[in-house]
Amino acid sequence: MNRDFDIDQLVSYLTGNSSKKEQLLVEQWIALSEENMLLFDEFKKVWDSSSIKTEGKVIDVDKAWAEFKIRTNFVETSPIVAAEIKPTNTIKKILFYSYRVAALAVVLFGLYFLLPNDSTVEIHNYTASSVQVESPLILSDGSSVIMNKGARINYPNDFGSVSRNVNFKGEAFFDIAHNPDKPMIIGTGDVRVKVLGTSFDLCNFADSDEITVYLETGKILFYSVDEVDGSILEQIILYPGQKGVYNKNTGLITKYQTADNNHVAWKTGVLEFTNAPLTDVIKVLERTYQVNIKPEINIDDYHLTARFNNESLTSIFESLEIIYNFKCEINNGSVVIY
Repeated sequence: MNRDFDIDQLVSYLTGNSSKKEQLLVEQWIALSEENMLLFDEFKKVWDSSSIKTEGKVIDVDKAWAEFKIRTNFVETSPIVAAEIKPTNTIKKILFYSYRVAALAVVLFGLYFLLPNDSTVEIHNYTASSVQVESPLILSDGSSVIMNKGARINYPNDFGSVSRNVNFKGEAFFDIAHNPDKPMIIGTGDVRVKVLGTSFDLCNFADSDEITVYLETGKILFYSVDEVDGSILEQIILYPGQKGVYNKNTGLITKYQTADNNHVAWKTGVLEFTNAPLTDVIKVLERTYQVNIKPEINIDDYHLTARFNNESLTSIFESLEIIYNFKCEINNGSVVIY
């Protein structure tokens, strides 16, 4: 490559498609100067962050680069020579590398979309329009997912053949078929739930600061991941009767013991409270019925012992009005207590 900066050969070098002679030329170019080493490091960072997978492929870089220029009307300038860099002007050097790296990002993403991709994966997407207690989603491995209204799940067409990975948002109750050789990994936001075979309730609402998992049977690994490299940041193991809570703001994961099953009331229809503070009751009702409840009176000293079985929100608040002698107004997904 002499001293010229050659995108084609650098791409071939990083993808393993260059000959030994070309590899040697690239390595000699890198060793020519500190500027070349710096530029190669920046190039590699851009390449790695683009997550372009080319294992097992022979890439015609020249053809892809030519097609990229035609499709985007990209004007290629003459090669930049490393010897032209003037170390006396720091600002010019910074701009010089910034322009190069920006151009590399465009080139790499252009190549990604132009190169043939034989590994296109068909994705199945499901969104629950209502609570699907009577019609759970059955996955190909025998696992069932009872989805709450608005929950979304997607997974590849080859789910279960090599791995059992799904992405999820909203709330659902998972009953996972046991398979120690292929653990299921459920991704939701920045956290993952890894299971071999168990049942649990997973909750991740867009307007909530927390992602919560309640374990009913078995054992699960609940952990957070780094968005950049996918490394595990925090993790806990949960056992039956425990819940894990991930705070989206702090990134911390906390484990708690659970004393009731009100977290699955959206599925079972059963709510039970034993001397529970009314403030806690309201939080459960908000989560179960997906409403916003606003007390305009002080309810800190109120407690409730009651059991509700498949009752509507209106029916529950009619009972509360009788018990506490206050008034409630329900309108368009919100409740006002006065």
